[in-house]
Amino acid sequence: MAVPHHHGHHAHRGKQPWWKGFRTTAAIGYAIRHFTEPRNRMVVERAGIRAGDRVVDIGCGPGESVTLAAASASGVRVIAVDPAWPQCLTAALRSLRLGRSVRVRRAAAERLPVKDGWATVVLSINAFHHWEDQRGGLAEVRRVLAPEGRLVLVDEDFPEDHQHTRFHREAGGHDPIDAGSPEVREWLRELGFGNVTLERVEDEDGTPHHLLRALLGS
Repeated sequence: MAVPHHHGHHAHRGKQPWWKGFRTTAAIGYAIRHFTEPRNRMVVERAGIRAGDRVVDIGCGPGESVTLAAASASGVRVIAVDPAWPQCLTAALRSLRLGRSVRVRRAAAERLPVKDGWATVVLSINAFHHWEDQRGGLAEVRRVLAPEGRLVLVDEDFPEDHQHTRFHREAGGHDPIDAGSPEVREWLRELGFGNVTLERVEDEDGTPHHLLRALLGS
């Protein structure tokens, strides 16, 4: 999970976007509001993390998904990434008990602080629709994944009348691209991913999500 940044989807006042002065406050509020989310456990369980996996969590938010992934099997290592420092701080404090198995870095999906081919699993939970350059971010995912590495991409399935959907339409004149959008599956195939599947799943609260899985080089 990651706090909304909505780059490119805002009104300007001079040279500064209207939300820039409120980004830190919003990030802190988001970390508090979304400290726990049913979707995190649902996604981590469906990701099939195995012993020794190396996981990158993009848009980790306050870190619940990070700790769940790190504790899901023996020897799992996690690099957690989020562009907002309050989220990174919360995730780092939350994962202290896990020691060196978790590293938290402030960064965006388009420039991951991860070595080529390091990851065996990449997760992004309700964050993909906020990436600034979604195809560029997926190219970064491809770079950091090892051969046969797995991508699990999840976004909430916002209804037509949801404020999030209305926000994007009013600001950009089109629906937001999320894990359920057909463009994403096409981009993944162009980048060399196979076994691309899409499910509509619900978390414990009954909130629907698009859950996309893909395997690199298959």
